[in-house]
Amino acid sequence: MQNQAEPVTTEDRTGTQEVRSGYGVMPGSEFPTAIYFSVAGAFAWMLAAAWLAFGTNAGTDLDLAMVTVLALVFLGIPTIMHHTAATRYRSVPKPIAGFLSSQVDTATGWMPARQAWLEVMLIPLALALAATLIGGVYVIGA
Repeated sequence: MQNQAEPVTTEDRTGTQEVRSGYGVMPGSEFPTAIYFSVAGAFAWMLAAAWLAFGTNAGTDLDLAMVTVLALVFLGIPTIMHHTAATRYRSVPKPIAGFLSSQVDTATGWMPARQAWLEVMLIPLALALAATLIGGVYVIGA
C-alpha cells in the first residue's frame, strides 16, 4: 500500500502559496546509492587506518572500539531510516551515469552533480587521508 499524501503548500506573508520542496519524495533519493557507499567507504578507510596504526597498543583499543561503535551508529541510523522510508515510498534509484551529467539543487542554488559529489566527499576523504598520514608517521616514528 502506497502512502502518498497530497503536496503541502506553504503560505508566506504576502499570501502567496507554493508547494513545499521535497514533500512526498523519498529521503536520500536526491543522490544515487554510489555516493552514499563512497561516504561509508571513506569512513571505513579512516577506521581501518586508525586500527592498523594505533590498534597494536592495548591502551588505545577501548578508544578505537568506542570510535568504531560511534561510526557504526553514525552510518547505521540513516541507513535504517532510509530502509524504513523505502517501505512507504516507491523510489527508483538514480543511475550514476545520468546523475553525473545532471544538476543538483542545493541551499545556495543549482550546481553540477560532479561538484556536489566532490563537496559531499571532501570531509570524509580528508579525514581518511589524515588518519592514514598520522598513522603512518606514528608507525614510522615508533
